[in-house]
Amino acid sequence: MADGLKIDIDTQKLLNNLDDFEQRLRYGLLMYASTEAENLEAEMKAKRPWTDRSGDAKKYLTARASLPSKNEIEIKLAHGVRYGIWLELANEKKYAIVAPTAKLRGPGVIEGLKGIMNSI
Repeated sequence: MADGLKIDIDTQKLLNNLDDFEQRLRYGLLMYASTEAENLEAEMKAKRPWTDRSGDAKKYLTARASLPSKNEIEIKLAHGVRYGIWLELANEKKYAIVAPTAKLRGPGVIEGLKGIMNSI
């Protein structure tokens, strides 16, 4: 006759570890998104389709990562000059850089996030 197996589980410790894991995961995902944002910003600055006059349009192109809520990661690409909207929309979008960069590189960023999540 076999003896019974007894397993004690400290559920509070398990819950604490899950909370810690969630925080570490969010931080890790934010680090990934921040790195990607830096890459996107550099790419926009390097590949801008206009000729600089003052250099401000290039200088103030930005990409920033954030965690706006518990279940969201966000990377915002933006112009920092008032006339940036015209670069994006006027002249048949000939001078656009924000939207084309997001469209071209966005899927790769998402795939990278999926890769991180799938490796957990």
